Amino acid sequence: MLKKIDKLVLGSFFQLFFLTFSVVLFILLMVFMAKYFEDLVGKDLGADILGQFLMYFALTLVPQALPLAVLLSSLMTFGGLGEHYELTAIKSSGVSLPRILMPVGLIALVLSFGAFHFNNRAVPEINLKTYTLLYDIKQKKPTLEFPEGAFYNGIPNWSIRINKKDPDGIGMRDIIIYDHTQQRGNTDVIVAEKGTMRTILGDQYLQMEVENGYKFSDQGSSYERKVASAFVRDKFKKARFVFPLESFGLNKTPEELFTGNRYMKNVDQLQTEADSLFDFAKRTGQNIAVTAQSYFDYQYSAVRIAERAEKPTQASDVLPSFTIKNETFSKSDMQTLYQRAISRAESLQALINSNGDRIFDYEENARRALLEMHKRYTLAVACFIMFLIGAPLGSIIKRGGLGMPVIVSIAFFIVFYVMGIMGDKFARKDIVPVLVGAWAPNFVLLLFGLFFLRQAYRDSRVFEMDIYLIFWDKITQKFAKKTNPTT
Repeated sequence: MLKKIDKLVLGSFFQLFFLTFSVVLFILLMVFMAKYFEDLVGKDLGADILGQFLMYFALTLVPQALPLAVLLSSLMTFGGLGEHYELTAIKSSGVSLPRILMPVGLIALVLSFGAFHFNNRAVPEINLKTYTLLYDIKQKKPTLEFPEGAFYNGIPNWSIRINKKDPDGIGMRDIIIYDHTQQRGNTDVIVAEKGTMRTILGDQYLQMEVENGYKFSDQGSSYERKVASAFVRDKFKKARFVFPLESFGLNKTPEELFTGNRYMKNVDQLQTEADSLFDFAKRTGQNIAVTAQSYFDYQYSAVRIAERAEKPTQASDVLPSFTIKNETFSKSDMQTLYQRAISRAESLQALINSNGDRIFDYEENARRALLEMHKRYTLAVACFIMFLIGAPLGSIIKRGGLGMPVIVSIAFFIVFYVMGIMGDKFARKDIVPVLVGAWAPNFVLLLFGLFFLRQAYRDSRVFEMDIYLIFWDKITQKFAKKTNPTT
């Protein structure tokens, strides 16, 4: 049963957690969306597609937003309690600091378990929908827009030039239309004095009505007819052209095409992928060893090279006779053997280099899969570690609000983020083991959390300047006594 102290602490924490989580998620969403801003502008996507895309992307960022939200909210919660002397009053009543931190700690544990299941089950499905939709958006053509005085080739098999457009966006003047539907080059041309254009049937077609114009058509080349080309000119007062706009729509790509990506897999699938890639690398290495034996005339166990039959008498005599398996070769034979050996060595080197690159790619992709698998755990565990940093640090700083807590939280999150990037890079290149590269940020922050918890339990004044000023005065006094022993 919850006590009044637990209700007080949890009430303060939940209010701040939902606020900070929303703010952090919004900031991360804006940062990541900036990378795809150019792909979204000018596509006429509509509010429904944009809303769907933002919702998917926000859900993919939940695992990264949770640790920072836990850190910031716990730091602000206990910092606010300390700033208003509520934490001091609770301690004076005989309640220990671990007992005060326990309810929020249990919530952090629940968030960690929930974050892991969300990362492992929901995030792969959300990533699949997010990146499928992003691919469709990137493939979508920009909005239909005719520039004045220039040819527009966005409609397949048509090239249209409008010299002047009316302010209403419907009327147009001095129109030239090249018809390339017959795939015969610029043989069909329509020229008109003026006209109008509008989309019809739910923006599926573009209708252009032109007036006072001519249609010029070259009926065929002299090579085809073996006679002079026939040229036709038709005059019209009004003409109507309808252009299909299905290429400007958002085409739905099957999600099955993206299921092979590691971001769309759960922990078990990632482990299976890594094992398969390591197995491919091992078998490729074994195949190299078998194939390389064909490049040697003498196998390793049967090779026996005797001493040279005679030593060169001159510096230029560099190809003496040799005895190999009781067979004597002359200098010309040795020259042939050397060239043959060089050729086979070069072929063997090319074989090793090409297959070595394949082995490296297999192993690197396997390590990437393992890193992605460990990330499902590390981001979840980071929620509890951030609590271990934020809660005791807030009780030490005794500052609530959005000032000092925000600065401290951002500093620790930057450390966590940078170490994560470095660990991923080193692990991918096999500089450090995958386990070390994935878990090093959590381990370092855990040390910080345990240190702050120890200092908070002892009521240490780590962040108060007067402690360091007193310590500095003691050091200066000691040096002063050593330099002036008579005083």
